[in-house]
Amino acid sequence: MASTVPPAPGARVHGDSDERRTQRLADASGRPCALLLIDLQNDYCHPDGVFARAGFTVADLPALVTATNALIASARAAGAPLIWTATTWEDADDVGLLGRRSPFLAADGLRRGSWGAAMLDELDFQPDADRVVEKRRFSAFHETGLVGELGDAEVLVVGGVRTDFCVESTVRDAFFRDYDVFVVSDAVAGYVDALHESSLRLMNTVFAQVVGVEDARQLMAAAPRG
Repeated sequence: MASTVPPAPGARVHGDSDERRTQRLADASGRPCALLLIDLQNDYCHPDGVFARAGFTVADLPALVTATNALIASARAAGAPLIWTATTWEDADDVGLLGRRSPFLAADGLRRGSWGAAMLDELDFQPDADRVVEKRRFSAFHETGLVGELGDAEVLVVGGVRTDFCVESTVRDAFFRDYDVFVVSDAVAGYVDALHESSLRLMNTVFAQVVGVEDARQLMAAAPRG
């Protein structure tokens, strides 16, 4: 006979539902919101970048660009803070332990002032107006001034690369600081499908809520203007 005992409340944490997603969006609606875009740089994303040369490519870059530009347009229209992050290294020593785990990065890539460290041309990046937070490690909060750039934001809409490294690290750190995070599934990408999907599922437990572009755009539109 099947058990009639309901599952313990904790068992529901790892599942998603339309009801939970709707409730989380409703709870965040009308609160100060910022758009945070992680490492959408040539070396991470472009077919000629250092990661692509090492065999790591974004599967559908045009779709990522389209979704990201839609978020950017909504943030600008809503007057929401728009912050870009950029991994930037001076030399091999600056790369640290990652250079030993991924030797191709010790030799090249994401160097300050290089083409590889610049944002993708296809994105609506406005260097004279947009704010950029440079970082040396995966999390955009680690040894940076990101918190100050976010101002009074309580809700973060997040896109960028790589889902299972820099995005997830930043999302976890945002959660630790009590930001309410919404990861836009259309606007994040990784290099390994299984890791990308696993990261989305993990973040979607307690660290964040995974949503589509339209939900994220509505969330920014409902935020109060600064």
